[in-house]
Amino acid sequence: MSDDEDVQISDSEEARACISRLLKAIEGWAVKESNKNELEVTAFAAALASGIISFHDFTSRDCRNSQQLLGAISKAKQHIDRQFKQFDGEIDKMHIKFAQEMEELDLKIIRDRKEFKHYLVSLIYAEEYNKLRKKISNIFETLDAKARYEDAPSSK
Repeated sequence: MSDDEDVQISDSEEARACISRLLKAIEGWAVKESNKNELEVTAFAAALASGIISFHDFTSRDCRNSQQLLGAISKAKQHIDRQFKQFDGEIDKMHIKFAQEMEELDLKIIRDRKEFKHYLVSLIYAEEYNKLRKKISNIFETLDAKARYEDAPSSK
């Protein structure tokens, strides 16, 4: 088998049709996941951010034909942005409170350990949501840019 035959198999009409079916399956999955509750949308964002799907390999045509996928990723992005802002806001409030407490206690140990533990948990969540937010934003921006890009006419 020659190299030309390999290229024809990989770039055949049947192979392209199979890829289209795969993209539609991914799009259907993404739409379902993006319409679930907040915790599951967070899990959906984590799955997207895991890198298991190579979004950078999607063509501009794929992206233009997958508007529901873009919408689902946009929902996940908005959710992650909201969650990040929520936890980041909580941290800001707690920073102020703990700074005041530290002054009041003359740099002694903070009395309310339960609240401090909540602060630490919020700090961890804010960092996790920030990581997810960046990854999901990158995926969305890549697919959105590709969806808006007009492919040059091919010589095929």
